Amino acid sequence: MRFLLVVLLSLGLLFRFAHLDRKVYWYDEAFTSLRAAGYTEADVVQHFAASEVVSVQELQQFQQPTSDRGLSATIQSLAVEDTQHPPLYYAIAHVWIHWVGSSVAAYRLLPALFSLLSLPAVYWLSQELFVKTGAFASALPGWVAVGLWAISPFQVIYAQESRQYSLWGTVTLVMTAVFLRALRTQTYLSWLLYAFSVTLSLYTFLLSGLVVMAHGIYLLLESGFPLLKSRITRRWMAYLIASCTGLMLFLPWLWLLVTNLSQAQSVTDWTNNQQSWPRLVLTWASIVGRVFYDRGELLIDRLVQIGVLLLVAYAFYSLWRSTARQVWLMVLVLTLTPILPLMLADLALGGLRSTFPRYFIPSLLGIQLAVVYLVSQMIQARRGWGNGRLLMAAVCCAGLVSCLASFSAPTWWQKTLNQENWAVAQVINSAARPLLISDAETGDLLALSHALKPGVQLLLRPTCYTCSTQTVDDPGTLLAEVNQLSQGLDSDFFSDMYFFHPRSSKQWRQAFKQFLKNNPDLKLASIPVKDQKNNELLWRIVNK
Repeated sequence: MRFLLVVLLSLGLLFRFAHLDRKVYWYDEAFTSLRAAGYTEADVVQHFAASEVVSVQELQQFQQPTSDRGLSATIQSLAVEDTQHPPLYYAIAHVWIHWVGSSVAAYRLLPALFSLLSLPAVYWLSQELFVKTGAFASALPGWVAVGLWAISPFQVIYAQESRQYSLWGTVTLVMTAVFLRALRTQTYLSWLLYAFSVTLSLYTFLLSGLVVMAHGIYLLLESGFPLLKSRITRRWMAYLIASCTGLMLFLPWLWLLVTNLSQAQSVTDWTNNQQSWPRLVLTWASIVGRVFYDRGELLIDRLVQIGVLLLVAYAFYSLWRSTARQVWLMVLVLTLTPILPLMLADLALGGLRSTFPRYFIPSLLGIQLAVVYLVSQMIQARRGWGNGRLLMAAVCCAGLVSCLASFSAPTWWQKTLNQENWAVAQVINSAARPLLISDAETGDLLALSHALKPGVQLLLRPTCYTCSTQTVDDPGTLLAEVNQLSQGLDSDFFSDMYFFHPRSSKQWRQAFKQFLKNNPDLKLASIPVKDQKNNELLWRIVNK
């Protein structure tokens, strides 16, 4: 077991820290860079609104630290344009890039380190949940948890994502472990630490409130709805005081969110897109299956994921049958409470809030803990010793195969936008003296800049997504400038000119076609690179 654990930890380190800059740097990660550097999207849009041709470096400067953009600028950027994202991770990232640098690898190194911290955190939680409660006499569940966490494809993928999700997962583990310890020891210090962890969690991600609620539901159900039992009353009072203290410390940001609610709703309006309930259920099943196996979309991959779902179901059954109420209830509540409100909202009101795996993070932690218990139980049982080792090997092999599949891939499923950026950049970078012209969204342009060679020149009129700056979804004005520039194709300025616009709306495509129809002397040839909706996104201006 010790040798296997060393191997799994070594592989986990490799998968987290190698090839940090291999996968495409996408839209959401670009906004992390923008906020960490202390800029708003409005800064970018206004800067390029009337600019002439610029270099790639001039676009990238909005993702790099400067001495005149301090921590307050990062917090202000979020408060004005992205209030639904609390500032803790971005504040840490701001300090980080001043010390380490602002390359893609540097930005992703930070979440990889937070993911690494999840290993001792899950060991601690396993000790509190399984050992301190008497379910196990040894530390076996903790070591099994560390091994499975190390090569969990879900954990590895988000370890290399320059967002707050690996931090959220780690803080959730710590907060739950502190909660269980506080219930067990009933000391002022333990409840003070719980209040502090609640504050950290809320300042990491808003949905942490559902995890705190899960802890309250657990305490309510575990105590059997007591009335006036003095011991239980003290536990309840301690929980309420600690959780309310954490919430009170979060009130400054909560106030900003409430006062800027219309902006937050506008930015997250995409979550209201309709999805049929069968599609929702299939998506939920796929997310759960990816915790242990995430190799691809082939039939064999789907069959393995079905096997994972059966394993998870049996793990919960075994947990319920074999452990005390205080053990299985914690795992069940941690799994259901954070995601169930999103699922019910999507079913009742429509939307796709519950279809994004990152929102499942606390729930998936609960699922992984259930499987940790099953594997540990089978290993510990004399009759099932061989079966337990076999199950451990099977789960590890599934994780290993999955991590190897994504290890060198240029992109993966969690990057829901910009997966085509490497192909776009390859076309542009192959030209001798290219000019890239675009009215795409700021996030798309910031993300693409990391794939372009320094010699590429840019003419940009970015479209704003999170700011109040008025931008029109019409390429006509920029295309008129392109029409003038195209007259110089035979000069020494540019060998090739490209026009870039991903995820074009129906309105934009109609305006695009109409402008070309009205200006027959402007010739654009589409490049065979398509976005996720199979729409054209890159055109080459043809020399006339």
